[in-house]
Amino acid sequence: MKERRYVGIDVGKRTYAMAVIGKAGAVTHSNGKTSDAGRAALWKKLQKTDKVAIEAGNMAFIMAKEILAQVGCEVVVLNASRLALIYGSMKKTDKEDSLKLARIIEQFRDDQLPSVPLPSDQEMRRRKLIASHSRAVKLRTQMINTLHGLFLHQGITTVVAKDLATTENREAAVKQLTGLEREEAEWTLEVIEHCEKRMVRLDKHMAAERKGDKQIERIMEVPGVGPVVSLAFVAFLGDGSRFENASQVSNYLGLVPRVDMSGTIVKYGGITKRGNKYLRSLLVQASWAVMRSKQGSALKERYEYMTVVKGLGKKKAIVAIARRLAELLWTLLRSGTDYEPRKFTGPSKGVPVEKIVTEALAS
Repeated sequence: MKERRYVGIDVGKRTYAMAVIGKAGAVTHSNGKTSDAGRAALWKKLQKTDKVAIEAGNMAFIMAKEILAQVGCEVVVLNASRLALIYGSMKKTDKEDSLKLARIIEQFRDDQLPSVPLPSDQEMRRRKLIASHSRAVKLRTQMINTLHGLFLHQGITTVVAKDLATTENREAAVKQLTGLEREEAEWTLEVIEHCEKRMVRLDKHMAAERKGDKQIERIMEVPGVGPVVSLAFVAFLGDGSRFENASQVSNYLGLVPRVDMSGTIVKYGGITKRGNKYLRSLLVQASWAVMRSKQGSALKERYEYMTVVKGLGKKKAIVAIARRLAELLWTLLRSGTDYEPRKFTGPSKGVPVEKIVTEALAS
């Protein structure tokens, strides 16, 4: 029987570096391209008894699935942001990183590793849809802001960005421009139109993904959680089974504060912002939607308590609500139960939160 080898693969955009720890700790290095032919050559270097470590990423997921299918050896996908051993080193090269990945799986048990589950084909498809939607929305917003700037260039201050949200308003407003600004504005209108057409098409794809999905339907019952938020949440968290508790979910999404501990002094900073940035922003947007909703909810009451009674800033409070919202959605996914509206009890037992808020506003 062949002795187990520990293999670390550091993946770049076009190339990879591989380190193999073999018999008696002997280390060998190799590299290659991440093209189809390059990956096929890599599989021939691996053995079925190998244990492979690879950093998480789109190409890493592709390569990990191919290794499982073509070689059949064990593959561990690691969260690079939590590998202090790699990023804490003063010397950082692809060759060095691949060796450190191999050392990590050689020296640590699986339950000690910051491993990332391989997403299913369905999850990957949904993540790509969400990413495409994010790019289209971002470009549309950027172009509307550019269009608004053209009005300011000609001293027209009566037109504000929100007036340019619809095609009719944009076309009517552009007639006020002249010269080069008018020409630039007409080109910008075409870009915005293409973005909106792309968004419509993506909406149809996402509607097809949501159709008949009980998990998505379940979390869409929560106030503020719309079609895009629900699909994105399930795309990145699946059924929630890989998380043991709600705190792990908040940490995964980067909605927990940074903690700086020095002796007996503990300082809390801004949120870590780990995980998917777009999903995190969607949860914040959903939280604002909850605040604007006429429908009461524990999240809305908690926000009012934090801002009115405790005096917390609105931006900090809404991030705290986004964290609570994420934990609520995970709970519904994990338990398989339907959403039921509840009241926020607050820290004062027996005293309705509405009364606490009302008294605070009156004082």
